[in-house]
Amino acid sequence: MTAAAQNSEMELSVIIVCRDAMRYLPHCIEAVQPLMLQGELRTECLVVDMGSEDETPEYLAAEQNSWHISGYVSEPYENRYDAMNKGLGMAKGKVCLFLTPESEVMVENTAACCAPILNGEVDCVFSSAIQVNPSNGQARPLTPHTDHLFLRTPCHLQSFFCSASLLRRLGGFRRQQYPVLADCDFMHRALEAECRYRVAPLSTCRHYYRPAGESEDFHVDFLRFIASHAEEILVQCRQHPSYAIRAVHEILRHAVRCDWPVKGDILKALDDLLARLRSVIKPTVREKICRRLRRRAVLQGLLLPFKSWRRMRVTLKLCRSHLHVARILSSL
Repeated sequence: MTAAAQNSEMELSVIIVCRDAMRYLPHCIEAVQPLMLQGELRTECLVVDMGSEDETPEYLAAEQNSWHISGYVSEPYENRYDAMNKGLGMAKGKVCLFLTPESEVMVENTAACCAPILNGEVDCVFSSAIQVNPSNGQARPLTPHTDHLFLRTPCHLQSFFCSASLLRRLGGFRRQQYPVLADCDFMHRALEAECRYRVAPLSTCRHYYRPAGESEDFHVDFLRFIASHAEEILVQCRQHPSYAIRAVHEILRHAVRCDWPVKGDILKALDDLLARLRSVIKPTVREKICRRLRRRAVLQGLLLPFKSWRRMRVTLKLCRSHLHVARILSSL
């Protein structure tokens, strides 16, 4: 990238947040290079290293000297959203795109997603990502879910294009409230603020997920998020009764991946939400859901002696959560 290009006004800031990720980071940075070189978008690539203890800092210094990245900082951060807010503070572009080292930006579709933001038509663009299993190469699309508000992540973070001005106006990512889900929280705050947005029928990122999968903290945070938006969910349910069934499904989806019952005020808030959902779901449908939950819990409980210790723990979570939800939904 020439000095003149560097000094001109940036259009896109690609912000990579990493820690001890030398296995993936070089490929992630390499994928951004066509954006920085082709000239269709004036692009900068910033890296926020969360205090890596491997050779990442030395690698980033060499990459900056080679003009492969525009800048970097290596500081200890306990939470990745603190690092993302740091990257937002460093960004000079009108549009921000946040990546993890396991992500590969799809350059051919990036400009099309930035264009409506740069033209002032919208404030953010939700696009699709492709999730790839690195062990077998299997891929599946991760499409936006802007019609499942407060129950699903509207968009995979690495395929979410947002104007820097909107990010700053809404205060960035609130990691104190949602330590694992602050990106989902921001997207919902943007939608609640009635920002102009567009859903692009394009895939803009390949994400090579780690086999470990999502942590339990993620699912606890999502239950906290659902509970704290009970009023908004109930409004949606009254407008679309089928949304109430979706709400019960999503609560169960996260509950079976957490130690049950969840601790703190989350359980009380979820119980209150489920109790209020009783008046929205038709009695015949509600009883059908409860019978199905009880039957599945009993059948899985009978299989407990034949499961491994690891599967037994998962099954116990399923049994407890299903019986608990059935009891709340069926109470008079």
